Amino acid sequence: MDDGKPERTDVGRLLREAEALEKRAAVERVDYFDTILGGAPGERLLDVGCGNGYAVEEWRRRGRSAIGVDRSLYRLSRWIGLAQPSGRLVLADAAALPFPDGSFEHVVSSGMIEHVGVSESSEPYTVRTHDDRDEQRRGVVGELIRVAGPAGRVVVDCPNGSFPIDFWHGDRVGAFRLHRVPDTLLPCLGDLRRWAASGGRDARLRPLSGRLAFRQVGRRWWGRVLAPAMRRFLVVLDRLCTLGAGRAVAPFYPYLVVELWRRDEP
Repeated sequence: MDDGKPERTDVGRLLREAEALEKRAAVERVDYFDTILGGAPGERLLDVGCGNGYAVEEWRRRGRSAIGVDRSLYRLSRWIGLAQPSGRLVLADAAALPFPDGSFEHVVSSGMIEHVGVSESSEPYTVRTHDDRDEQRRGVVGELIRVAGPAGRVVVDCPNGSFPIDFWHGDRVGAFRLHRVPDTLLPCLGDLRRWAASGGRDARLRPLSGRLAFRQVGRRWWGRVLAPAMRRFLVVLDRLCTLGAGRAVAPFYPYLVVELWRRDEP
């Protein structure tokens, strides 16, 4: 009897497809971050909120001494199930990283900070803000800065709370969420600047082109229609950003890539 549920083989196929997409996205994310970080083979890199660790393995393949951190037991079980070497993924809270000060030349955190200090539920997707949300997020940013030390580079990215449409959180893959500005879930550049200042750093917006592949919205007809225009729009924003207008154009970016830089840097 057909009850409308996918067969087990279909579920397996969908999982394999999802894993393949995640691996591809991880490689592209590493490509993008490498253009910001630079550096030499052998340098130590920490990926906070690393998920299944595909980006960690890609960085190691390229010669970096990379370690991933995630607090999810499910992520750890996936790591073990994929037979990844031990010691490359650490189960820990981003608010209390188990590393000495200045342990890494590079620290990155992608799509993680927005999940700190909130509780999320699905069907329908809702967000509940904890009373100490900003304090928690400030603490996490402080930890990223601490383990990078005075000379380390720190890069954080996340959807933009100043942009009124969130394409990354919703009831379904490829859905979108309209929200107020400021948003309950997503931080904006001003938030990141305040949290970074507590660690003695500033938050500098980086150009976005090359970071987004528009795959999720590309599952929808409207996404396929709008993606070319959005790419051209990002080129304009990136040009203004490189000319020094990052703070002015930040509200128009759907996604933020922010480097937490030392104030004595050029």
